[in-house]
Amino acid sequence: MNWRYVAATAAGTAHEQTRTPCQDYAYTTTASARDGTQYLIALASDGAGSALHSQIGSRLACESGGAFLLEYLSHEGHAGRSALTKDLASACLEHIRSTLENTVAEAHLAGTVLRDYACTLVGLVAGPKHALAFQIGDGAVVIRRNGELAPVFWPDAGEYANMTYFVTDNDAEQHLQIAQIDAPHEVSLLTDGLQRLALVFSTRQAHAPFFEPMFSTLRNLRHDQCGSLNEQLASFLSSPAVNQRTDDDKTLILATRLGPEAMCP
Repeated sequence: MNWRYVAATAAGTAHEQTRTPCQDYAYTTTASARDGTQYLIALASDGAGSALHSQIGSRLACESGGAFLLEYLSHEGHAGRSALTKDLASACLEHIRSTLENTVAEAHLAGTVLRDYACTLVGLVAGPKHALAFQIGDGAVVIRRNGELAPVFWPDAGEYANMTYFVTDNDAEQHLQIAQIDAPHEVSLLTDGLQRLALVFSTRQAHAPFFEPMFSTLRNLRHDQCGSLNEQLASFLSSPAVNQRTDDDKTLILATRLGPEAMCP
């Protein structure tokens, strides 16, 4: 089985009004292990609005974390649950933090500190039978279980209102949520700008009407339409219908399993 996926990020209206950059970032790719097993890698990150360089932090978190997982699966990975351990998620976080710490060291003369790159992280690595989901802070990983959509973790908003946890926190490892799960047939990753649209907070469930039309489109897409779907998703995230519900930056990743003949590049 292979994966078809789409991903987009859009700046929130609040950022547009203040002329500040979008602080979200997404990373999605597929990898083949040494034995030929295919994996989906998906990461999304939301930079802290109060952090000076959070847009750099979210980009580096996704790019360095994605590169780490790709390297692991391409050169060390193998089929089965043993390839996707909880230690892998912890090692990925450690690699991201090391990348950010090196960035701070290189920018030392500018007076930056690690907190200036604060960002959340949601991630998923999925093989044919098993998957590994992990998360620090808010946002969500939503998977389809037995035909039903459900979040793997509930957004971790911290102890106080308008708070969450970041990969740059000194105790980030303590707030890293990890789950080894059966491989989903469909998955979505989103940052907190879409939480109120995509999740039902009263019941802690996924809001299926938000996801189903997009998954249906993704499943039925022709191969030559794959490139335009990212642009369509970005337009949707910037549409009045979405911006009326949230003024925050927004990231959405959607992926569905398909046969090799239908996989997008």
